[in-house]
Amino acid sequence: MTSTVLAIESGGIRASVALRKADGTLTYAVADSGQSHSSRLLPLAQALLQKAGMDWQDLDGIAVGIGPGSFTGLRVACGIAQGLALGSGKPLLGVNGFEATAYAWWSSLSEELRRDYAAHQPIPVRISFDARLGERFAATVGLTQQGSGIALAFQEPPAVVLAESAHTSDRDAARSGVDLVDPDVQAFGQVSLPLAAWIARFAVDANLAQPREWVGPSELRPLYVRDKVAQTIAERQESPDLVWADMTAADLASVMVIERQAYPFPWTSGNFQDSLNAGYTMRVLKERGVMIGYVVWMRVVDEVHLLNIALSPARQGRGLGAWMMRQFMAQVRDAGIDQILLEVRPSNTAAIGLYRKLGFKDIGLRKGYYPNHAAPASVASASQLNSPQNSPMREDAIVMRLSGLDTGQAVSTEKTYG
Repeated sequence: MTSTVLAIESGGIRASVALRKADGTLTYAVADSGQSHSSRLLPLAQALLQKAGMDWQDLDGIAVGIGPGSFTGLRVACGIAQGLALGSGKPLLGVNGFEATAYAWWSSLSEELRRDYAAHQPIPVRISFDARLGERFAATVGLTQQGSGIALAFQEPPAVVLAESAHTSDRDAARSGVDLVDPDVQAFGQVSLPLAAWIARFAVDANLAQPREWVGPSELRPLYVRDKVAQTIAERQESPDLVWADMTAADLASVMVIERQAYPFPWTSGNFQDSLNAGYTMRVLKERGVMIGYVVWMRVVDEVHLLNIALSPARQGRGLGAWMMRQFMAQVRDAGIDQILLEVRPSNTAAIGLYRKLGFKDIGLRKGYYPNHAAPASVASASQLNSPQNSPMREDAIVMRLSGLDTGQAVSTEKTYG
């Protein structure tokens, strides 16, 4: 249907635009990281049209990347496309990142590789993108050769999955098909092309067997993979953003993602499973259904020992760590326990500052308690390596205690944070 197409997308860090003319020439531009997509997309598109000696009325249609990606970025691209379509009367084509990536991968293959893959069709192309906070956007696109064309269809629809789910685990190695994890579409093929350029090619490629659905401005919809991307005021009142709940075995995959991001020497999944089996108290903090932190502690007679606490690095600096500590302290108090004991690295100044603010006092030092990064051989002598208390590969632990929780210790449990 269309032959001269403008494509725009802004779901990721780098926004891009592309112009595919009726004669097959393709030009494109990319906004630098950190620049506002809302202020850059339209000027970039106008510059491409001016360079080609064209205006908006010369277009046959506008293709737009509809996701997955940044909620705000998707709204920007779709909003600009809808405005252009309303002003010019041109149709719109929404292209999701899964089909655009599968198309880019297939287009980059040599004829020999295409024949090899086509012998085992449909070809499952499993694609996943980083969704932050230990989650991924994932889907499987099936590619089927039909004569000289190719058909694309979802075998597994877009969904939000844990970062260590089947889409990114070693189990995929035993499965047929192709795995594209955080694919860089600019790396596909002989020519480096940004996503908007692949979208433009997808929009007009005669070798695609299925029809493309061109729509009016009111019919264009972003692809929001998450069940909820925003809440109404009433929903926020009924269901708080922050949920403090017991940890279960089903939470461990998300917990391990945060643990590995937060610590240079993380616990293993076996450590967490052993803690569950031992009956330690283990709580998780979820924000709008997404795991962002957790606490592990055990009771020893009339004292609680804090064993592990972590908050996703992406959510730090907003008061959530203090919120989580206060929930922990309130639960200890409600259990009638008098004291909390913990260890902390001297290098972890942010945590030390928080603990002291909450009333914890330094009561001792444990030499060589934590593993540390290996020191150069010229620094660590044989005697040092054999002495944990003096080894540069060990770090001391400051021992801190909070007392008086059952005798009037003020513990805030309000559900607000900075």
